[in-house]
Amino acid sequence: MGSKDSGYVDVILNPITGKYASLTKPRQNIYSCSYLGFDPIDKKFKVLSKAYPLCFNWDPHRILTLGAGKHRWRSKINFPGYKFGFFKRICINGVLFHLAKTDYEIHIVCFDVRSEKFKFIDTGSHHALSGKFVNYKGKLGVISLNFDKADNTAELRMWVLEDVENPKWSKHVYTWPKHAPVNPYYVSIAGVTATGDIILTMDNFYPNSPFYVLYFNPERSTLQSVEIQGLGNSGAVYAFIDHVEDLNANEPLKFCSISEEGASDN
Repeated sequence: MGSKDSGYVDVILNPITGKYASLTKPRQNIYSCSYLGFDPIDKKFKVLSKAYPLCFNWDPHRILTLGAGKHRWRSKINFPGYKFGFFKRICINGVLFHLAKTDYEIHIVCFDVRSEKFKFIDTGSHHALSGKFVNYKGKLGVISLNFDKADNTAELRMWVLEDVENPKWSKHVYTWPKHAPVNPYYVSIAGVTATGDIILTMDNFYPNSPFYVLYFNPERSTLQSVEIQGLGNSGAVYAFIDHVEDLNANEPLKFCSISEEGASDN
């Protein structure tokens, strides 16, 4: 997400109802990156924001707690300085993971949504730069799809952060099944289901052509494909992982009447 006085604004969307709400800007006339996190204990949504592009190392983070009534962006000036502008992020069990850059290295930031404390984690030989962040059975996973054009083969490579407190990564490599109905060059990783299936979708949708969603189970090395029909001339297709069709799940949308003025909270 990015925002500026004129241009893009941050939006929370319910894909079932089509309803959405725009967040007020954390600062005027400056682009910013905003990440949404959820605290499963207190049942609160929070937005973490920092100025973009990377040169705004001096700018404090701003935090917005979505809740009943009007709330304000709070400045967290006691956060250590780092440059923040990478759009890879995911929230898992109350911890928001995103990429950040210090003066010399790229790190993964772990932001505890409830306590609003965070720590740096090494990216593990920078594999996080090219892979997609996923929730792999309650742990941070980074998955990339690597191609060998010479023999038209591909590998799924997955790194899993086994321990956040004492960072340790495990690496897993899987060969792309040759019987897959889609060339791996034309698919991208959508995410991982709660049962551990890696979901892949086609990058582009062409009218009158089949569109496939692929389910790869890394434990059994099996691949299932589902052809989606009736898309017509949609033009673009987006995949949501583990989405529950609950028409009452509008909690974040109720909490978007927010003052633009910020208050400093040290």
